[in-house]
Amino acid sequence: MPDKRPKYIPGTGWRYDIEHNHKRRLHGHNYSDRGTYLITIVVEDRRPVFGTITGNVDAPPHSSNYPTVAYTPLGRTVIHDELPKIHKLYPMAEVWQACIMPDHIHLIIHINGPLPPKKHLGTIVGAFKGGISRAWRASAPNDSGYNNSNPSLFEDNYNDRVLMRSGQLENWKTYLLANPFRRLLMTVRPEVMKRSLCLVINGIRYGAFGNFLLLRHPEKVQVFFHRKMPDDRLTPAAQNTATTVTPTATTAPLCVGRQPGGSAAFIPTELTTFWQHEHTRLIDTALQGDVIVTPGISECEKRIKNECLEQHLRLIHIQAHPIGPLWKPEKARFNACAAGTLLILAPWHEDLHLRDDSAYECFHNLNEVAASICSLSNNASCTMKQL
Repeated sequence: MPDKRPKYIPGTGWRYDIEHNHKRRLHGHNYSDRGTYLITIVVEDRRPVFGTITGNVDAPPHSSNYPTVAYTPLGRTVIHDELPKIHKLYPMAEVWQACIMPDHIHLIIHINGPLPPKKHLGTIVGAFKGGISRAWRASAPNDSGYNNSNPSLFEDNYNDRVLMRSGQLENWKTYLLANPFRRLLMTVRPEVMKRSLCLVINGIRYGAFGNFLLLRHPEKVQVFFHRKMPDDRLTPAAQNTATTVTPTATTAPLCVGRQPGGSAAFIPTELTTFWQHEHTRLIDTALQGDVIVTPGISECEKRIKNECLEQHLRLIHIQAHPIGPLWKPEKARFNACAAGTLLILAPWHEDLHLRDDSAYECFHNLNEVAASICSLSNNASCTMKQL
């Protein structure tokens, strides 16, 4: 079990140990057949054996001083020797993009045809990890972290994401290219992970507190539930006609809700069969690493928000009240901000006009903000300034 108390990591800040599930797989997917996958493998104890981040966070993209990884000999071995072996051993597998970070590796692998009998994606990843571990052991006398009892350099298993939706591949390519920038930013400017900021997103000002880098994550999912909906416990057919699942961006985050209407009796949404299924799906989505976006107003939205806070899952919470210079969140949200898993957005105090919105109007206004946040692309205009 991870330590529930935050620890200070030099150059990074206060963080919680997070117990990742690297064994999650897409249920029902055939990993021996065609597909495009984002693979993540992590070095044991997060040791930076592949290189160090260099550059300047203020340098423009594509310039010579833009943050990048200065590779160690082992890092260069991964790039020049181990990566080419994937296609050589499995001609139907192509590495479309690789991001070698100091303590972990991301790969986008495309498999354009069936793999040989009894082979699957895990076979390819295992061989890749094994080759790097052998190269590491060859240089082990110079590595104080070498452990004879553990011949592998990496944590057990790996994480994968099946890239299927329109725009998903390009978003992840853009995200991986900016990985060194984000890592260096967290090191040289840790205050952006804690302090209240003014964010200007596509010309609209927001108060913010927490990890603003969550805005750049390629996978953002809006959680939107009405307080009540038709009773679907005895009439399953009504469930299909009342459900709305609306794509709100090219990355296809889902706006999940129930539209009032029809002749069925209305009950609290949290009592419905629909909620049971959606609750499981949304938490599974968050466990996969997607960012949940919600104001947390209705009971079902609150439950998803609170579970994300308790489990330190990635969350953008949109609150109704502005953030002032001396404001800070209550303990649960503050701890999530310190863990780097939460961003709080709020109306900018100078732009907040006195309005007499009903609770229903407020509910929809904040959910419209959530939808706009989910629609942000990786290239959206986003600037910040200190309060």
